Amino acid sequence: MIIGKGAGVILISKEGSVLLQHRDKRNKWNQDSWSEFGGQIKEGEDPEDTAKRELKEELGIKVEDLKFFKKYDISRADGAIYIQFVFTAPINQSIQILKKQQKEGDDLAFFTAEEIENLKTADYTKKILKDYFHF
Repeated sequence: MIIGKGAGVILISKEGSVLLQHRDKRNKWNQDSWSEFGGQIKEGEDPEDTAKRELKEELGIKVEDLKFFKKYDISRADGAIYIQFVFTAPINQSIQILKKQQKEGDDLAFFTAEEIENLKTADYTKKILKDYFHF
């Protein structure tokens, strides 16, 4: 049974590291872990529009150059499935500016492929990042 659909974005620096947000206690899912940006697809919205909306809501940025990366069927222990559409996009703003504009989570940071392995994330976020970094 499909319980929902969402869109996420991997934001990539010029150096190739990825920008993630730290999810605080106010987040409904995966509190106290690092995550890509994104959220639930609203009725009548397509995944790309959702990704753009979520970046505007969460970081105050407008992104036009999204590229579709991959679709994930995330299975829960009870058999329910959540579908996640993942996109990539370059990020050119400085971390200082982004932190001032951040509206969700309690921190932002760039991470390299090597740093991802020991980072506290949800299992599906770890899978997405491993796929992105090819390991």
